[in-house]
Amino acid sequence: MRSKHLSNTALTSLLVLLLTSYASAASAVLGIDIGQEYIKAALVKPGIPLEIVLTKDTKRKEVSAIGFKPSSTPAKEGEFAFPERLYGADAINLAARFPHDVYPNLKQLLGKLVTNDAVTTYSVRYPALHILPAPVQDTVAFKSHSSMNGLFTVEELLAMQLKAIVAQAQEMAGANNGKIKDVMFTIPSFLLAEEKNALRLAAELAGLKVMGMVSDGLAVGINYATTRTFDEKTPEYHIIYDMGAGSTTASVLRFQGKSVKDVGRFNKTVQEVSVIGVGYDTTLGGDLFNEKMMNLLVEDFIESNKGKQALASTENPVQTLRRNGRAAAKLWREAERARQILSANTEVFSSIESLYNDVDFRSGKLTRAQFEAGIKEYEERITKPIFDALANAKITLDQVGSIILHGGAVRTPFVGKKLEEVVGGPEKISKNVNPDESAVFGATFKGAGESGSFKVKEIRTNDINPYGVTIEYLKSATAEKKTKQQIFAPGSVIGKEKVVTFPQKEDFSFEVVHTLPPRANDPKQRPGMELLWKIDATNTTASVKKLQDDHKCVESAIATKFSLTLSKKDGIPSVSKGWVECEVEVLDKKDGIVDGVKKAFGFGKDKDSSSSSSTSTSTSTAPAETPSLIKKTERIPLAFSVTKTGIPPLSADAKKALKAEIKAFDEHDRTRRLIEESRNELEGFVYKAREQLYDDAFIAASTEEERAKLSAMLEEASEWLYGDGFRAGLDEVRGKLKALKELQKPILRRVQEAEKRPKAVEMLKEAIEQGRVLVNALRDPEAKDQPYDEKEIKELQAKYDAAEKWLEDVLKRQQALGESDDPAVAAKELDEKRLQLDKVVMEVIDRKMQLAREVKDEL
Repeated sequence: MRSKHLSNTALTSLLVLLLTSYASAASAVLGIDIGQEYIKAALVKPGIPLEIVLTKDTKRKEVSAIGFKPSSTPAKEGEFAFPERLYGADAINLAARFPHDVYPNLKQLLGKLVTNDAVTTYSVRYPALHILPAPVQDTVAFKSHSSMNGLFTVEELLAMQLKAIVAQAQEMAGANNGKIKDVMFTIPSFLLAEEKNALRLAAELAGLKVMGMVSDGLAVGINYATTRTFDEKTPEYHIIYDMGAGSTTASVLRFQGKSVKDVGRFNKTVQEVSVIGVGYDTTLGGDLFNEKMMNLLVEDFIESNKGKQALASTENPVQTLRRNGRAAAKLWREAERARQILSANTEVFSSIESLYNDVDFRSGKLTRAQFEAGIKEYEERITKPIFDALANAKITLDQVGSIILHGGAVRTPFVGKKLEEVVGGPEKISKNVNPDESAVFGATFKGAGESGSFKVKEIRTNDINPYGVTIEYLKSATAEKKTKQQIFAPGSVIGKEKVVTFPQKEDFSFEVVHTLPPRANDPKQRPGMELLWKIDATNTTASVKKLQDDHKCVESAIATKFSLTLSKKDGIPSVSKGWVECEVEVLDKKDGIVDGVKKAFGFGKDKDSSSSSSTSTSTSTAPAETPSLIKKTERIPLAFSVTKTGIPPLSADAKKALKAEIKAFDEHDRTRRLIEESRNELEGFVYKAREQLYDDAFIAASTEEERAKLSAMLEEASEWLYGDGFRAGLDEVRGKLKALKELQKPILRRVQEAEKRPKAVEMLKEAIEQGRVLVNALRDPEAKDQPYDEKEIKELQAKYDAAEKWLEDVLKRQQALGESDDPAVAAKELDEKRLQLDKVVMEVIDRKMQLAREVKDEL
């Protein structure tokens, strides 16, 4: 049976209903898909069901890059000159000028030692960047004058990008919804533990709490399942084929309805999405295609007349061009643009201004056929992940319902054609999900469900660890070679737990490692290994002795055990507990203590025992019964320490230092934004104030001396803005603006008063006149049931007379003043006087109505 599909409208309505049904106190959840080329984020919070977090340029995805632009303001002596941080497309645009301080595509460097092949490839692609080993860890760091300590680690740079994304999400969520802390990451299924640890460290430096990490394939599967229901009896199989900028993965997913226990005696049907096999290529993707496109551009430039002249003095023109930081950055950017155009068109022309030695580059016609000839060597690699995933899943291609495409590089026509060849045509190629956003939507949906703050459609998931998990230990103190034992086979379900029995009866240690497939460039195809943990059991000897002493256990019957789990959050193997145990015989507690004692001494009898015959001459009694014994396992927990092996963890002090530097950059950026806002405000004020100097009303309300002084200050401020003002601090800029406003303020006040005063005077006069009419009405001898007596009427009359007299006095004083003089009375005072009289009228009306009600009641 095929899955039932809900329309997009139905899905939206469902999510709006479910995600807003919980209390508004629910916290927000942020899903982040950190791609090699782009970062996407989605937010769910009360009232917002799964929305993409837009960039500051209102784009739905952000380029994975951060750059540092040198400060235009020289630092004070002894202080650090903070550069300006730029993100995304702004950072990439900066690469042509400052290639040594723009850091793109950092994902591929996470958790990598500087000796890793991926780091070498990165260094070739971005020759201007100076890579150094990070202190202690020997992972990737960059030498940079933009850093307070001379270098940036990959994790620090990624943390800055994460904070920028969170800031955009926070603006979207609103200040009243609390700080966004919880995040769910999508990751490639092949990511190693060290890479996951590096991502977790970046999140920690950014102040985020990692709820979990979900593989890209499963995340897309979750998004696919949110709009569908599946049959309980017949599962569906689909392949998520994900080709991004840096890698390619194929994940075989099983979709099936499942009946589970609900409240009370009832059952419910939930949807289950399980990864059952993966295949991957860690380096095949859009960046590798860009390399081929870049080769075409380099060849075209070298063969052109201008290129030959520019590179005439070089021995190796190709290397000269590729190793030049600015030229390489420009070529890479244009190669990516040209490749994307060739995905939709059959030819393209490229141009790069000042590519090398101020020589502009204008390419000839570059065709899709040329490009595809360059990437033809990858055709087997394009389809291999699919066959690897099917083999691991132990199913055939005929059982697969469709191949669901995800990732930007799947739009490459050559890739699409190869996939169609594999499945026998375009019919099985599915485009039912958004190839850019479905992974981040799936991750955010999963995070919303796991947070407990939102009620969402119940989709149960199972992911796998593509690597095997092995333990290594010495069987005895005299053993020379370590024993290796596989605990989890490759493809084991994440969250699974296994108990391992060790032969040791004394304090010992063992190591936990990932077993990796052979490296592609290894001629001997030897399996790899990733060190994870060293476990030291520190009280095994004492615990074994305690079992022997307290429970009479013999050594041969004692077992030493440890429990290992594949973490549900990130799939990294962990050791949760250890113990020693033995099986002993103990008294069956069901007999009770008294019964047991009775039986031990031969008292009492079983209900099945025979009584002695009344005719028997024997005086013998029934034999004493033995108490019931049962087998029981006695356990003693083991104390053990866990030490991370492989790349050393960052110390608390090192983390504190990195957080302090990030915070310092944040504070500087905040101050810089405030300065820019103040500068813009000052610039706008100067422009507007200059116009006011020629306004008739402004001229009338000011003296020539005031205008001359203001004009001089405006001229000085304008020159300062475009001179020393560029290097001024926040207080200085605000001080300039304040001084100008204070000079202008009294003039503007006169202008405003001159505009408001006539109407305020007229309205007060009307109020006085209305009051006189009211007083006369109260004195009408023919009126019945008047609420005021004569004394009170005279008091009312006095209030209006006083108001009239006050108005005559202030108007007389105002007439004696010039337009440039401060007014004798403010419009606000006139309005307040009128409101006082209006209040008197309302009091009279209220008393009149009250009296009318009383008369009516009497009748």
